[in-house]
Formats: sequence, structure tokens, C-alpha cells
Amino acid sequence: MRAIIVDDEPIMIKRFVRLSEDIPDIQIVGRFETAADALKYAKSNVIDVAFLDVEMPRKNGIEIAKELRAIRPDVIIVFITAYDNYILDFNRIGGDYYIIKPYNRETLEMMMERIRLIARRQQKRVYIQTFGRFLVLKDGHPVQLTGKAKEILALVVTRRGREISNEEIFSTVWEGREYSNASMGVFYNALRRLRQTLESEDIGDLLLSAPRGQVINTALFDCDYYAWQDGNMNARDKFEGEFLTEYSWGEYILANIMVKMESRF
Repeated sequence: MRAIIVDDEPIMIKRFVRLSEDIPDIQIVGRFETAADALKYAKSNVIDVAFLDVEMPRKNGIEIAKELRAIRPDVIIVFITAYDNYILDFNRIGGDYYIIKPYNRETLEMMMERIRLIARRQQKRVYIQTFGRFLVLKDGHPVQLTGKAKEILALVVTRRGREISNEEIFSTVWEGREYSNASMGVFYNALRRLRQTLESEDIGDLLLSAPRGQVINTALFDCDYYAWQDGNMNARDKFEGEFLTEYSWGEYILANIMVKMESRF
């Protein structure tokens, strides 16, 4: 997990980094002595955890936490304080953990056990990969989707909760085939197979029927494409220049991704 530490005392930052060295699953990617520098970093870089000293000049750790949560709602917040009278404030902003100074290596190891648990609870059971080839994972295992049924789901996923009409799905997935009431039978057969597969995996609510077409239930899964759009990517969401490589229509979305990436730099 990518972490930042914010403390106005450089010696305390060095102590935290030294004591946390070699603790699994934690990588200190940013060390900041001011709130402004930390918030600026968070706006353009992925962070999973923020370690915040509470007693800071100008803007204290509680205030920093509120602004961090506005930038990255899922960030795990750990407060570092010399006093225990901030507990009410921790609860009000949804702080995840706090440690009391002076702390030692054992304290940080116990803290990391809690952070790992929180991170696991934040992750949804379903993960959808669009960078590279299309893949749906449930509890880390691939869902067995094939053919046009799989392609339908991939297309609906790209709309991120917006309705896509059955006619547009057909025209895209069966490119070049004339649209008619008779030919739509092929589409409905594939859609039925898709729903059967999702039901068999106990994730039937992933795909919802809409008045004119289909909608993906974005609340039920994490997705690399969505994380990229939100600027909230982690290691598993890494973009390496490929998007839904097995589908020709994915090239149009890839082109837009590349344009937006160029504009970010």
C-alpha cells in the first residue's frame, strides 16, 4: 500500500520511516512537513494510507484528513498524536486508526494488521479488468464468460452505469450485421447466456435491465478503467497502453484514454 506521512517535525518523520522499514505491504511514497505539500501530492498521485500528525501548525491533522477524504474518499487515515483527547474528533471524520507517541516497532506492526483488515473490507468481491484483455474476477477467480455474452458485458461496463440501448449493443457487438427484429434473436440468446452465467456465480445483480437496454451496477465491483478515470489507481489497475484488446470497438476508447493521458502531462 502506498502511504504518505505528514509531520512538521522532520525527526519524527525519519523515526516513523525507520521503524516501519521492512513491514510488509507498506511503502512510504511521500514525506511532508506541511499540509499544502501533502494535499498537492494527493491530487495527482495514488495514495492508499495517510499517517497524519495531529498537532500541526496552521492546519492540523484533523483538517488535513477532511481535505484528503474530499480528494480520495477511500484513503485510510491513521492519526499520530501525543494525546488521547482527540478520539471524538477521529470518530467524527471517520478516522480508521490512531497511534500514541511515543510508539515503537511493535505498535506499527499492530497498526498494519488493522490497516490490512480495513483494506480487505474496502475491496469488493468482484473486480473487472479492461486494461489488456477483458476479465471478470470474483474473489480472485475468473468468471467463465465466453463469446458474444462476454463482449456484451465488456461493452456495458465501459458505460459506467449509464444505460446503453439493446440496439446499440447489437450494432456494436455484431458489427456489419443488419439490425432487425429477427436478427435481435441472436442478441437475446447471448444476453440470456450472460445472465445465466452471472446468476450461477451469484452475481446476477451485476447486470440490470433498463427501459431501453442494459446497465451495469457499478456499486458491486472495482474496475481498473474506473480507477484510472478517478485518478485513484493502485498496482493492479496499472495501464500499459492496452484496452479491451480482443474487441475492435475498444480502440476508440483507447484513443480517448491516450489523449487524456497526454493532457495530464
